Amino acid sequence: MNIAKPSGHLLEIYMPYLYDEPRMLDVAMRETEDGFYQNIEIGICFDGKNQASMRRFLESNALTATTFAAPYLNKAGLNLSSTDKSIRRKAINAVKDLSSYAADCGYMNLGVSSGNDVPEPEREKTLLEFAEALIEIAEHQRKLGMFMTLEPLDRFAFKKKLVGEISETVQWFPTVKKACPNAFLHWDSAHEILNDADLFSSLDASAPYLAHVHLCNVILDKKHPCYGDLHMDCGTAPDFATEGFLSAAYGGDMIRKVEAFTLPEGIKKINVSLEVLGHPGDDLVLKAHNAKEFLKECFRLAEEV
Repeated sequence: MNIAKPSGHLLEIYMPYLYDEPRMLDVAMRETEDGFYQNIEIGICFDGKNQASMRRFLESNALTATTFAAPYLNKAGLNLSSTDKSIRRKAINAVKDLSSYAADCGYMNLGVSSGNDVPEPEREKTLLEFAEALIEIAEHQRKLGMFMTLEPLDRFAFKKKLVGEISETVQWFPTVKKACPNAFLHWDSAHEILNDADLFSSLDASAPYLAHVHLCNVILDKKHPCYGDLHMDCGTAPDFATEGFLSAAYGGDMIRKVEAFTLPEGIKKINVSLEVLGHPGDDLVLKAHNAKEFLKECFRLAEEV
């Protein structure tokens, strides 16, 4: 594959280790030993020695790294699209600080998302303020040599966030992109299909700005007790069957679609990962193994003619 590259979403799988930096470092080293992942999604190291260790590890293994603001903002009760100006300012400053720590770790990308949706009369103003926040963050990241990705979530089905579907996002995102060429979009299959979007049309719409793809499984039956964006497990070999919509063949089709795109200016690859959430008490190593095997199968099928 020339454009789409496999990425390991280790932050999500090993979420219980989020603030255990030595364990996260060990995870990064262990999960990349086989050379499959070319990018890792990982937590931020705040300790200077751990930052230096992470940076040396990435450089010596020719790996890039991505991290996300959401778990840190959620813990602090902050969001970038708050209608409360003081909360929004705290959130912006927090993400800028997180970006600086991420840069010290050698990461190339920090992803962000919006907060909760607002009533229709407030949407236009809130979206404008959110766009201004993104521009300020992206400019800060540009000075750090990083880029920013915005991940639209879902507006109506489950998480009900301000920025939901790609088809709407691409109507106003060009304003952010024009101000900050280092701003890109992050596409997630679960959020888009929960928005009732056609996944391939949605991918097409995101293409001019696309830097990162999450293949994420979800059960679509609203009567099912596990309905919604739960970052559920993938299927396992040999047939990779699952109650969710995401088959390995479907994943392969999406990767093949991405591979046909023109790479947006300013990035060297589009990272594609499988998003699976680890919980305390899970066999996290097994979960990581299954996720990697599923993603390998997706990439294998994408390369088939």
